[in-house]
Amino acid sequence: MRDIKTEVLVVGSGAAGITAAIAAARNGAKTLLVEYNGFLGGISATLPWLGFHDRDYRQVVKGLCHEYVTRLHQMGGSSDYVMDPKCSSLVSINSHMWKILAMQMAQEAGVDVMLHTHMVDTVREGDRIAGIVVEHKSGRQKILADITIDCSGDGDVAARGGVSWEKGRTADGLVQAPTLVFRIGGMNKAAFVKGCKDKSLNYREWITPYPDLWKKMQERLDTTDVFILGGFAGLMEKARKDGIMDVPQTRVVGVKLHQEDQFQVVMTRVLGLDPTNVESMSNAYIRIYDQIPQLLEFFKKYVPGCENSYLLEIAPMLGVRESRRIMGDYVLEAEDLLEGRVFDDAISMGGYHIDIHRPSGSWVDSRNVKAYTIPLRSLISRDVEGLMMAGKCLSATHEAVASTRVIPICMGQGEAVGTAAALAIKNKTTVRDLDIQKLQDQLDIQGVEFGQSIGPPNQKAIDEYGQLPLDEPPTEGEMDAATSNQKHWIK
Repeated sequence: MRDIKTEVLVVGSGAAGITAAIAAARNGAKTLLVEYNGFLGGISATLPWLGFHDRDYRQVVKGLCHEYVTRLHQMGGSSDYVMDPKCSSLVSINSHMWKILAMQMAQEAGVDVMLHTHMVDTVREGDRIAGIVVEHKSGRQKILADITIDCSGDGDVAARGGVSWEKGRTADGLVQAPTLVFRIGGMNKAAFVKGCKDKSLNYREWITPYPDLWKKMQERLDTTDVFILGGFAGLMEKARKDGIMDVPQTRVVGVKLHQEDQFQVVMTRVLGLDPTNVESMSNAYIRIYDQIPQLLEFFKKYVPGCENSYLLEIAPMLGVRESRRIMGDYVLEAEDLLEGRVFDDAISMGGYHIDIHRPSGSWVDSRNVKAYTIPLRSLISRDVEGLMMAGKCLSATHEAVASTRVIPICMGQGEAVGTAAALAIKNKTTVRDLDIQKLQDQLDIQGVEFGQSIGPPNQKAIDEYGQLPLDEPPTEGEMDAATSNQKHWIK
């Protein structure tokens, strides 16, 4: 087949990829978006979006991401922003409406889209990444680009191009536990809320130790359709002892959605996954599909208001929280987030807590952060030209990516790299040599927040919703009874 030549090539259309492609095209670059699914959005089209704000309730992800939320809400395809003292904020979406909007906005921007297309190799010319090789229904094809943006989530372009990458935590290489989310309907909201108000059931463990915060959350349960769960540990333990369920999770984790009788379940998991290995991934799906019937029975028998619940939908793909992280000119670290570091070359922001779904245990290991910036250097691949990255494969440590991986923050990264790539091409320079002030000025015009206009803490929101302390007690769950069974581990 004939080769294709484009200016900006984006590989992967998840939260980062779709946004990178739209941003590049809007800034005048001929842009091609390659995706192996038959829809755009990736994981962002499977579950609610968490992490638009920081712990002071200041919106740190704006720009295109805010435009998505606004248009979805106008279409009747989402809730508005809902504030949360642990996860900062969230938006409950209609996944299929988001797929429609993502395609519409890509077409409006003039993005060329290539679906059901697998990236199988990287084209490298000396110290420059020049494009990729793909396979699709029409055969094998080479795509050449001035700038390639790896938004594959697994750093596939980098890995096949001989570019430096890391995977997993330093001690043993294990990545965060993945989850295949699913959605149930038929909930009785009033009964469910009543159960959440029963303090003995402890529906939200992060909130319980703080009486004023607990009171505020209880009052909001009567007025909101959307809220997060992370608790009911006693119900889980009872079901385990009753022999109803054996899954490597010890809490009910999920989101009450904006549809009155629906709940998003975020509880399946396996341990020891290698997301870059086909056998490991296949085994993960086999084991997780065995967990879903157990969890459905658990909800029916143990969770208040869910006696008549039923399965609505299983996500089309596993939610892999961590895979290859491409090493860039700067590696973002946990300390950068904890200290709220502002970089001279800041091009996007985050404020979501460091949320590590334990690689060798249950529940999560969490640390609250200050609003932080992400430098352009963490989105430029080290030692080569022509390759940028965004999403969970950005240049960051295992700990830092546990915050930067969430959907809105990935979207913010995507808008930054797409804009940078287009400006570099327009100015006939490399992204490394791009005038950072010109890039920041353009991002500012687009409504992107990178620290230039964040303002003081939103005291009104803090008074209304409450605020967790920056330092919270550590949680437990490392190699506990729920996760020590070898059948939950992929070897």
